[in-house]
Amino acid sequence: MKKRHIALVGLLAWSLTSLAQEKQVTILSVNDMHATIDQFPKLAAIADSLRALYPSLLILSAGDNCTGNPYSDRYKEPSYPMTALMNAVGFHASAMGNHEFDLKPEGFRRQASRSTFRYLCANLIAPDSLPMPVLPYQIFDCEGVCVGVLGVVQRGAQGTPDTHPDNVRGLRFLPEEETIRRYAGLRDSCEVAILLSHCGYEADQQWAEKFPFWDVIIGGHSHTKVAGNTFQGNVLITQAENKLHYATLTKIQLSDGKVVSKTSELIDVRTASHEQELAKAMLDFFSHNETLEQVLTQVEADFISYDALGGLMADAYRAESGADIALLNAGGVRYDYLPKGPMTVADVLRLDPFGNESQLYQLTGKEIEQLLIECRAADGCGAPYVSGISYRLVADKTDPAQVKQLKMYDEAGRKLNRKKSYTVMVSSYVAAICPLLSDKPKQRLYTQTADLIIRFLSKQPTIHPKGAKHSVIY
Repeated sequence: MKKRHIALVGLLAWSLTSLAQEKQVTILSVNDMHATIDQFPKLAAIADSLRALYPSLLILSAGDNCTGNPYSDRYKEPSYPMTALMNAVGFHASAMGNHEFDLKPEGFRRQASRSTFRYLCANLIAPDSLPMPVLPYQIFDCEGVCVGVLGVVQRGAQGTPDTHPDNVRGLRFLPEEETIRRYAGLRDSCEVAILLSHCGYEADQQWAEKFPFWDVIIGGHSHTKVAGNTFQGNVLITQAENKLHYATLTKIQLSDGKVVSKTSELIDVRTASHEQELAKAMLDFFSHNETLEQVLTQVEADFISYDALGGLMADAYRAESGADIALLNAGGVRYDYLPKGPMTVADVLRLDPFGNESQLYQLTGKEIEQLLIECRAADGCGAPYVSGISYRLVADKTDPAQVKQLKMYDEAGRKLNRKKSYTVMVSSYVAAICPLLSDKPKQRLYTQTADLIIRFLSKQPTIHPKGAKHSVIY
């Protein structure tokens, strides 16, 4: 009997020890929210429900929290509504996305000082004269589990994140791969290692292959919808599209301090049935702006593509600037669908949210050809949209970045005169990323490009989609 008692006590002790060694880290993550404040009541309710189940729920953003919604972007303190709502949800950390730099250092510092969470970016080097309140990584204690989170931001063709070059002047950005390798030791000091990456899905796949010590890569920038358990080797990769359409719930199981399983699933935020009352009240407060709700024109038929909206924007630029030709970088068109019905000032500022200035240049037809090629390469989002001309670009099939042929035509369908000089309107962003324009004299219009669109639309009783004015063949 005594032996049986001892055996039962031993079995009970072993069971309790075994249970104590089984732990779970639960993460709710989003990316590329782009100031979509209208989804926050639902996101907050989801976070509350999950916290009731998982008290140590870790809430992370993979960057690009701001830029895209005028109710936040044009608030008296730009981006404060996003900051306040992220605080209300209970975010723990965010990567620096390229659009965090749209606020410029002083604007970002104001928002970071108001945030109850930290921004993470290991490849940002800021001088003492330009301080940035950013950490390379952060370590969290999730019910006794040590979780290390490293932040990394993408670098574009200019060697800086994809924002206006003036926004990052004085800042330096180390290569992403070099940075990740430098912080490999984070794996040794933590039980769970997470890379919070604003580099895009393809880059995340490369990091997973080259640096298999990460448990999870939570990604952003490419707006990729990654559903279910997606692994590269043993590294779980997640991304939740953009604009709070989805959030990702990740569960990491540990036994005796070692990760034994990882799972992720997408949560459709849009179809959530409940809203948090506090976040809803905050949204109602931030969303009242009569100027933004002003109707400019009526849309006769749905705009259903970036081409259609990019063409509309370029037409507005040309008409209101008085230029012969207008050119717009593809990445400057921020959504691809505008429904039939009233179009408001807010709709325009969602479409063109960056506050770029309008500029005029005198360029020959030959220089316009060079500008089209340079803009396509530097912007990285596709071929530019134009007004006043059309063009056909043939790219190399094996190396799509290389242009094999470019033919330009005037509005009558004739080949554009390569020797003739034309007045060309571009944004200050295009001027900053295209080497051709760096030493060219310019005429500043002291008007934001969005204001040109607002002026143009206010003169149109109705608008309707038109066909694309360019084609790209691979």
